[in-house]
Amino acid sequence: MSTQTEHFRSGFAVLAGLPNAGKSTLLNALAGGLLSAVTDKPQTTRQNILAIIEGEGFQVVFVDTPGFLRPRYKLQQTMAACVERAVGEDADLVLLLIDASAPDLPAHQELFDKISQVFCPVYLVLTKTDLVKDTAVLAEVEANVRKQLPALQRVFQVCAPKEKGVAALKEAVAQAMPQSPAYFPPGQWTDRWERFYAAEFIREQIFKLYQKEIPYSTQVEIEKFTEDLGNKNYIRALIHVERESQKPILIGKGGAAIAKLRQQAQKRIEEFLGRPYRLELQVVVSPNWRDDPQFLERFGYIEK
Repeated sequence: MSTQTEHFRSGFAVLAGLPNAGKSTLLNALAGGLLSAVTDKPQTTRQNILAIIEGEGFQVVFVDTPGFLRPRYKLQQTMAACVERAVGEDADLVLLLIDASAPDLPAHQELFDKISQVFCPVYLVLTKTDLVKDTAVLAEVEANVRKQLPALQRVFQVCAPKEKGVAALKEAVAQAMPQSPAYFPPGQWTDRWERFYAAEFIREQIFKLYQKEIPYSTQVEIEKFTEDLGNKNYIRALIHVERESQKPILIGKGGAAIAKLRQQAQKRIEEFLGRPYRLELQVVVSPNWRDDPQFLERFGYIEK
């Protein structure tokens, strides 16, 4: 990939939408791998995650943002700030994702208002189109979004799990990037360390295995991460919960629940990193951590 020609294009494409709009699923499809944590529960993504896609003459930095919501506690305030910063400051292109199977456009009003103020192009991406049998519904959603965002430039229909429409979207995004040198070295595919993804994938499995408030009350901390030791590669992770009563739920009777969590998280980490690991998990109580500024700063939710 040549990054030095005067015709090279590079920039940031921000994925924005409500929780469960399919942002992380689309990011993984665009990146060609399982880069972002994906579950069927909203608010899985808590921080902006970059996926760097490159090709002949271009480099696109896709930014997966948390689902846009009205914050109820400090953690959600930091999530909303991630979206606002990415859309308002970082974007060369905004991809507004709307779940075509359940569009609920009134719930998007605050996000529409913020996107209407950006100076970069905006594309509408209708996701989960495989769940919509009547194409007239898609046309109606597009028309109603255009009333809110008259400057909307292009519209795409995708089904990310089946990769329907993904290639066309990726090509259009690459063409929309401004002329600029690459922001990252060739071959780099994200801006995060492996420790970050190990924690994300443990949290991903918590979202998949547990119900009610448990997934939202947990934060994963990688306490130890050793590599390049073959079968002795080792990860020790702490799972922070807010209340003592949540510990036995995570652990389960006779440790069965946390054993299943460890097994599934270890498999996911090994698939992602491409090497074997032994994963150890411990549950600790950190009271009301979602409203604790020092705790949130320690995990990068609040900038120092």
